Amino acid sequence: MTGIKVCMVTILLTIIYLASSVFFSTIVFNCNANGSLIKSNNKIIGSKLIGQEFSNPLYFHNRPSLNNYKNNISGNTNDAYYSKRLIENIKTNHINHKIKNFNSSPDLNLISESASGLDPDITYEGAISQIERISKLSGVTKDDLIKLLNKKAKPLVFGISGQKIINVLELNLELKQLYAKTH
Repeated sequence: MTGIKVCMVTILLTIIYLASSVFFSTIVFNCNANGSLIKSNNKIIGSKLIGQEFSNPLYFHNRPSLNNYKNNISGNTNDAYYSKRLIENIKTNHINHKIKNFNSSPDLNLISESASGLDPDITYEGAISQIERISKLSGVTKDDLIKLLNKKAKPLVFGISGQKIINVLELNLELKQLYAKTH
């Protein structure tokens, strides 16, 4: 009989804990608890946490993804740094980047896959390497694009550590608004 009472109390406390955790996170951390969704015109277009593939040359592109940004699959090849397949993959990505971006030197971040294959961010340097293409094709000045990058770049950790990163979806949404103003 004592065992049944312990089980019932455990089940009750578990239900109370789960309900209060969901309630608290939904009230206090609503954006995070609901997937950090990004909306445009009251329509969900993506998440701050999961990258998307951008192929339009007028917009910034994400890192290469083994799974083409399918959000139901995560991972990469896990090839060793000396793997011939990895080296060939990076060489191919490097050549493709140079062709698409008017011979601009890419940041290593843009020619290598992320660990998850769903990385929503690129480095500041990776975004800079795409400015030539976007400026030439869109007519937006390089200075305006750099101002946009500086506006969207997340600061270094404690102002001293890491690299500046930029969420590509948020950046492209701002770029779309810039196009609307200039065209």
